[in-house]
Amino acid sequence: MSKLGPISHFPSSVLCDSLVLQGLRCEWGAGVFNLVSSLSHSLILTGHWKFNMAPHGKELSEDLKKIIVALQKDGLGYKKIAKTLKLSCSTVAKTIQRFNWTGSTQNRPRHGRPKMLSARAQRHIQSSSLGNRRMSAASIAAEVEGVGGQPVSAQTIRRTLHQIGLHGCRPRRKPLLKMMHKKARKQFAEDKQTKDMDYWNHVLWSDETKKLIWFRWCQACVAATR
Repeated sequence: MSKLGPISHFPSSVLCDSLVLQGLRCEWGAGVFNLVSSLSHSLILTGHWKFNMAPHGKELSEDLKKIIVALQKDGLGYKKIAKTLKLSCSTVAKTIQRFNWTGSTQNRPRHGRPKMLSARAQRHIQSSSLGNRRMSAASIAAEVEGVGGQPVSAQTIRRTLHQIGLHGCRPRRKPLLKMMHKKARKQFAEDKQTKDMDYWNHVLWSDETKKLIWFRWCQACVAATR
């Protein structure tokens, strides 16, 4: 068990304007502060504490919960602790009661089903989506099931991609034909309009492509970052 100094070893999230500790000794054991005081009034506040508090409804940090337990062990009441740390009395009371029940300030495991996908599976989903941005969520789900043997839904794949930062969006449309393209095609049609079928049978149609002016043949979805 290592003995810590009276003030310099408090968590960095605590900013003290003026703090006087008389006869106070901090010992670190089992993850909590054990405060041993030789005086009846070991903690005298001549200023005020400024904490980086979490917004309403957020969890308290581990450092702050340990300080609450430490002050309660030093003899301070709920109201005094709440006023000093700028918290509500119910928050202080629940923190101390939870510590008395469990012996720790750490949060207990949450209820409900844990995550289905491991970190490795999430990396595989990310690499598959970035490797082929036109790959659908259903296809990725089938691939993940084939690799890991764990069935997942397409919606689970979408949520995972959203958490990574990949969102589905429509790809950029093929640019319209310019005037020079239209003139070249018209000239080609005029030059070849008298050719017979035997001529066209000797043409190798290896570079066929779809040319659209206004109509979009189909819609696709690709993965992109925002």
